[in-house]
Amino acid sequence: MSKLIITTAISGSRRKEYLEKLEERAKANGKKIKIYNVGQLMLDHSKDIGVNFTAENVLNAPPSVINAVRSAVFERIAGELPKVMKTYDAVFINIHAFFYWKNVFLRAWDNYYVSQLNPDLFLAFVDDVISIYDHLKVRKQWKKENLTFNEILMWRNVDVEMTASWAEMNRKQFYIIPSQSNVKLLYRLLFEPQTEKIYTAMPLTHFQNPKDQATVDKFIKRLEKYFIIFDPREIELVEQWKPSMMTEDVLNQIVNRDLYWLIKQVDRVIAYFPRAVSSPGTINELREAHETSKEAWLVYPKGVSMSPFLTYYSNMVFRGPEELFKFLGEKGKGKNLPKSKKSAKNNRGSKKRK
Repeated sequence: MSKLIITTAISGSRRKEYLEKLEERAKANGKKIKIYNVGQLMLDHSKDIGVNFTAENVLNAPPSVINAVRSAVFERIAGELPKVMKTYDAVFINIHAFFYWKNVFLRAWDNYYVSQLNPDLFLAFVDDVISIYDHLKVRKQWKKENLTFNEILMWRNVDVEMTASWAEMNRKQFYIIPSQSNVKLLYRLLFEPQTEKIYTAMPLTHFQNPKDQATVDKFIKRLEKYFIIFDPREIELVEQWKPSMMTEDVLNQIVNRDLYWLIKQVDRVIAYFPRAVSSPGTINELREAHETSKEAWLVYPKGVSMSPFLTYYSNMVFRGPEELFKFLGEKGKGKNLPKSKKSAKNNRGSKKRK
């Protein structure tokens, strides 16, 4: 059955590039995807009717004119959809929720059409704030705005929360898609809806060097056999930022992103410790999963004592990756995985905490 998807993203988020790659992957697998870029369609329509819109000046136009042009574009899309939905496996309508323009949030949607289109899925594309900053400062439309990192993060936050609200009001599924993620993520969400979604938690502060990152990459690649993976590293690695960038405002956004965006949209959290280190962030991610009735699994090195705060919030503990993958293999590629209580065999290891 064809799916209709409404997507949002703030400017500079590389949504268009991501969806073009998704279209290529889908085609290679015998799937057809249609993409409506509403912003470009508005520019095209304004030219047809003699309205002087350009990418550089469109946000300076009167709201009534912008709304009229946008409504005309949505009417065209709505008229085409009955036929299009019979032809394509997935249809994307790319819009914006808000623009941050001249220090003001400008609404960029129409409530009537968001509900009338009745999409199956809402997506918010998010990109690394540094990448967005770099893209915006070279765009003629945006470079004069000179947005700060904090302003970009606030804009991104409002965009995501608005899109999540649409999904909630329409009782539809909502996902945040990292623009840096492999298109395999969204492809599997669309065409393998029965596969479990997981968030991989890890003590990022302690594992920044290439060797450790390669170890984590290998672990996640093996997990992909069983799950659809949301990896926080695909949005921002704040541990690699300059200290001057790590303001309280920025770091608050990162905590909110992981705890209340990414974990919310998955079925379980798997926390992986390649080595035994202290990680308050990972403990909090396990806690969030535990307290929101999601399965929380912990993968921890053998023969090393663990904090009771780790085990308290974990439904299952595996002493090393091999123990986890043996369990997954026995349960048949991650299907119908049990929601298990902690067992003495799996949870304590060879040493007791003193």
